Amino acid sequence: MNLIQRVKSKIAQYKFSTDTHLSKSEVFCMAPWIQLHAQTNGKAAPCCMSAVYDGNEIGDLMSNPNLEAAWNSTNMKQLRLNMLSGKESTICNNCYAHERIGKTSERGNYNRDFVRYYERVKQTLPDGTLTERNVPVIDLRFSNKCNYKCRICSSEYSTLWYEEEVKLGLNPPQKELKPVTDEKAFWESFKSMLPGVERLHFAGGEPLFMDEHYEVLEHLIAIGKTDVNLTYNTNFSTLRYKKHNIAELWNKFRQVDVWASLDGMGVQGDYHRKGQRWSKIEENIREIQKECNTVFFGVNVTVSIFNVLHIPAFYKHLVENKFVAPERVNLYPLYSPFAFCVTNLIPKLKQQVVSDYANFENTYLKSFPDNTPVKNHLKAVVTLMESKDDNLKKEFQQKINAVDEIRGEKFAEVFPELMDMMVAID
Repeated sequence: MNLIQRVKSKIAQYKFSTDTHLSKSEVFCMAPWIQLHAQTNGKAAPCCMSAVYDGNEIGDLMSNPNLEAAWNSTNMKQLRLNMLSGKESTICNNCYAHERIGKTSERGNYNRDFVRYYERVKQTLPDGTLTERNVPVIDLRFSNKCNYKCRICSSEYSTLWYEEEVKLGLNPPQKELKPVTDEKAFWESFKSMLPGVERLHFAGGEPLFMDEHYEVLEHLIAIGKTDVNLTYNTNFSTLRYKKHNIAELWNKFRQVDVWASLDGMGVQGDYHRKGQRWSKIEENIREIQKECNTVFFGVNVTVSIFNVLHIPAFYKHLVENKFVAPERVNLYPLYSPFAFCVTNLIPKLKQQVVSDYANFENTYLKSFPDNTPVKNHLKAVVTLMESKDDNLKKEFQQKINAVDEIRGEKFAEVFPELMDMMVAID
């Protein structure tokens, strides 16, 4: 049997069908056929939701800055084969976790949004190789540079956490993390891929505070590649950086999909996401609505103990002030740090969440014709919260008190409704 016959035979075994893989498979995802992602430590993966543990990354830009090397690496090829054969992969554990609590996962989103690339799946070789070299979606984290130090974050994603982790005795490796050491080789590889890119995603750290982010935009404008879709995860704290006005740059591109990471408003939101000024966030939203006709704005909320009781009020505030369309709010349950996960709430507060969310659904959400996505998000939070009772109250208290002392803050004054979480343990 020659090579062509072997390939055809292997493809027949997989019984390629968009219905089978995109609708029925519990593990298949389009991401390994369309995207490359790199984290701040240089570890490469098929997407930003990847659970990258030692040894399961698809590449390491620290050792090989050529992005194409990750495209058909040993682990990437095996990941494709696992998906085609219905086998789970550890790198996909985060999506599996979301699906177990009834939440629409990124796997589901990729299969919905990128079905037009399914022909690539049919072209996969028996060893998992994809001969198509064009990568339509690229998501790179250029550094951990950030102007926030959120309570649920760490120095891995924020440079401002470094000094505090040192004070806490956590021994962080270094302040600023970058995914590559050979920057010249990396940029040559990255820029060579840009002409064929359909979507570029920026996150961090905080991408709007990164020089590399603006270098990429200016390069795209220079080569006439403004038909690319830009997507962001950003704290949306600023619209100006050095000489750059992001509104002016965004207006040069066909579409900009901005997902602001906003977990709360007022003093509670500002405590939770240290560095945030809620009044400035609202000002920035208004400015973009006025100045940018290419921007689609949405909000991603990470749900933790800090804000789980405030989600209904926060959602209403965003929608009623027309900061965001009703369907453009996503809720992502926090899993780590474990002490801040909603599974660690005391029973009394869990009951309050269940009651408040039910009331919110039965009253306010009924006014929207398509409230299914929001209800799905709320249900996922409740399902996770009720899935187990973690006994991490002591750890929660220690984390709160330690950082309060460093920052001169008082949790009790900001979150009186959560004070039962701070009661001494017998």
